[in-house]
Amino acid sequence: MRPTLRIRACGRQLHCLQQTLRRSRCPRDRLRAQMVLLSHRGYSPQQIAAFTGQSDETVRRWLHRFRGGGCPGLREAPRSGRPPKITPAVRQLLRQWAQLSPRELGVQRPTWTTANLARLVERLVGVRVTPECIRQHLHRLDFVCRRPTWTVKHLARQQPGYPQKRGRSPGCCGTRRAAPTSTCRTRRS
Repeated sequence: MRPTLRIRACGRQLHCLQQTLRRSRCPRDRLRAQMVLLSHRGYSPQQIAAFTGQSDETVRRWLHRFRGGGCPGLREAPRSGRPPKITPAVRQLLRQWAQLSPRELGVQRPTWTTANLARLVERLVGVRVTPECIRQHLHRLDFVCRRPTWTVKHLARQQPGYPQKRGRSPGCCGTRRAAPTSTCRTRRS
């Protein structure tokens, strides 16, 4: 049988563990702090494993990690992963492009869509991204993407007294739609 592993936390460490348990946004950090606090209160690694739903080995690993590194040793370490396709330079280009008319960049559309911006990024920068990726990055840049709203407001502005459409007339099978209004706007405007 393994030797009993017990942690004794001192004043500052105990305060740090309690703060982590109460305030950390990362559930894994809270779980680790809870393991150490339970050990401090006299529970064995087997009992802590039963309380937390973790294996005995996992509890021992985190108790050893706390013993060696204190509270900072319990924190979530940066994880490796695929580098982002949208670099800060491309993000800056997206910001500039979203504020321009598509026609200024050679896209024959009245307004931007995320699909059009994704194709433009692929054509001009050589990075293939999905429209959803573009939408997420525009959201981070404080742009709101929404579906185009089809209106005839441009006709009303051109001709004073132009009657506004109130609904479908009987026998009408459909009308030609006007160009959509802008789909990319900043939240501030």
